[in-house]
Formats: sequence, C-alpha cells, structure tokens
Amino acid sequence: MDGMNVILRGKALQIINSMVKNGYANTKSEAIRLAVLSFWDRRTEEEILVSRKLDRIDKDVREGKRKTLNAKEALGEYAKYLQG
Repeated sequence: MDGMNVILRGKALQIINSMVKNGYANTKSEAIRLAVLSFWDRRTEEEILVSRKLDRIDKDVREGKRKTLNAKEALGEYAKYLQG
C-alpha cells in the first residue's frame, strides 16, 4: 500500500503532532509507523499472556487444582433461562 493518504483529526492528530514535536518521530509518517508497530507489539504480547493463562488453567484442571463447571452449574439459579 505505497502512497497511502491518511486523514487525521481530533485526538489522533494531536497525538501524532505531539510525537513529532517531542522528538519521538521526525515526521508524521514516521509517527504513524511507530504507532502501528506499537499497537501490533502490544496486541501480540496480550495474545501471549492470554495463551499462557489458558495453559495454566488447563494444567490446573488436569491436576485437579481447579474445577470446571457446566453451564447449569455456572449459572446457578439463572440456569432456568438456558435454551435447549
């Protein structure tokens, strides 16, 4: 997608201008690239943390340290609202 034009307004424009003004980026284009890369890094990090947490829960269940509940047990008195 070379030569892409982006129109920024409001808070997004303020942030990009601030990044350039404070020396985090030399140009608005560079500031946008940095923001996109930062977003991707954060998203990837979150996915890794979620995966680790789910692996830990699965391990706890296998070792009997954590009990799993079916839908009726989890909902308790509200189970009567389950369809099916």
